[in-house]
Amino acid sequence: MDERAQQRQEAQSESKEDDNEEEREVVTLSSCVDLNDVQDDELYYVGTAGVKITELDGLGSLPNLMRLHVRSNLLQSMASVASLVHLEHLELYDNQIQTLEGVQNLVNLKVLDLSFNEIRVIPDLNHLTKLEELYVANNKLKKISGIETLTTLKKLDLGANRLRTIEGLDGLTELKELWLGKNKITTIQGLEKLAKLKIISVQSNRVVKISGFATNFELEELYLSHNGIEKIENVDHLTHLTTMDFAGNRITNIPTTLAALTQLEDLWLNDNQIAQYADVEHLMSLSGLRTLYLERNPLAQDFEYRKKLEELLPELDQIDATPTTKARQGRR
Repeated sequence: MDERAQQRQEAQSESKEDDNEEEREVVTLSSCVDLNDVQDDELYYVGTAGVKITELDGLGSLPNLMRLHVRSNLLQSMASVASLVHLEHLELYDNQIQTLEGVQNLVNLKVLDLSFNEIRVIPDLNHLTKLEELYVANNKLKKISGIETLTTLKKLDLGANRLRTIEGLDGLTELKELWLGKNKITTIQGLEKLAKLKIISVQSNRVVKISGFATNFELEELYLSHNGIEKIENVDHLTHLTTMDFAGNRITNIPTTLAALTQLEDLWLNDNQIAQYADVEHLMSLSGLRTLYLERNPLAQDFEYRKKLEELLPELDQIDATPTTKARQGRR
């Protein structure tokens, strides 16, 4: 489906949603939960197995609430959370929220999860000076914005949106995990100031070249599967890497430069175009390598594929999804 057709389909879907709003039955939180019985500083309501609420009411009677979880319901607004100034953990995962009303008041918030909603724009969150984890996966974001000043943020998940560019992250100097899978990103950039980054995922995007990690020396896990990458490059300085996932690309060889990655334990190269055992020999110096995925490469069509890999890399515990002979014997 081309982009114009997809836009038309999205517009039609939004029109249907508007029509359904008039028919929506109002179900309040207070009609499903006796707020007078909330004794602790936590309130959980999951709508997957019962009545799905449409409005968060009665929160003014819970001024000391610290954790609020209202998952898998039909909420369209979160404005009523504004009174919960002591809130530290807010999870409104899997609702129909479009805007982040009221969140600016939650100055003690540490964790905010708004994944699986209908959010198009993240507003300026500069008041959330204690925020450590932000999840806005599976929404309708086209641009990274509103989070530039979140200097305490450690984990950011913006996967499954409509992002094309990595931007607006310079202020996130404490960030350790960045999840950007299933977007429309073509170039890895904007990571220069993220010196403490340990995990990054740009899986299932449109990346064709490995770049942008020049200053990310602390990286431990790198996930770039299901892109259009043809060459493994610009990673040999990332000597803290323990996991690399390049599955589902167009890679034809394993470079000798990977020998520098002495802490590498898991390497995923399945579903590529690697054809020669000589490439596998470039991994022989990696004594810590325990898991290697090469299935669905031309190399794996060889009848003695597993046997030869075990001979070349005797320290492996797992080849593809199966334990090696050494690993199986060790379990006996």
